[in-house]
Amino acid sequence: MFVQFLRKNINLSKVMHRQKVNFLRVLYLVAFQAFFLISYSHSDHLTAKVTGFVDATSPIHILGYDRKYYFEENSAPLFIVVEQDINNFNMINLKAFPHIKIGLFAFQDTDGNGEFSTDFKGQPLEPFGFSLNPDLNFEDVVFENIVFDMTKFQQLEIRLK
Repeated sequence: MFVQFLRKNINLSKVMHRQKVNFLRVLYLVAFQAFFLISYSHSDHLTAKVTGFVDATSPIHILGYDRKYYFEENSAPLFIVVEQDINNFNMINLKAFPHIKIGLFAFQDTDGNGEFSTDFKGQPLEPFGFSLNPDLNFEDVVFENIVFDMTKFQQLEIRLK
């Protein structure tokens, strides 16, 4: 009986030891990965300014994209900023967004439906603009034309057209 008690305790201690080792492995892995997450991965000084809006009664929408696929499909932006009061709208701070390369799309919602409106041909009905202000038609803009490195700019201006 004493032998069976020792065997059970020895097996139990092996299980507990194994759990402790696995816990320490996971802890080391998390600590190691934290060095990559904590690294300098955002801009602490970048602001974006929108100019050229039509009137002060319609809100400005700014969509930030970090992936080409999402930009082309017009889905799942990294962030959306809606500024209702344009009189107080000067600049948005992009410090909180943790991506180095990003592309911005801004438009003024003049019809108030909360979406970027186009006609049946796909031509824009509302003022719009992109980061880096490419001189292209709306259909010709590709992600590579608007994406910028957040560490190389201090202030970015988006001109609506």
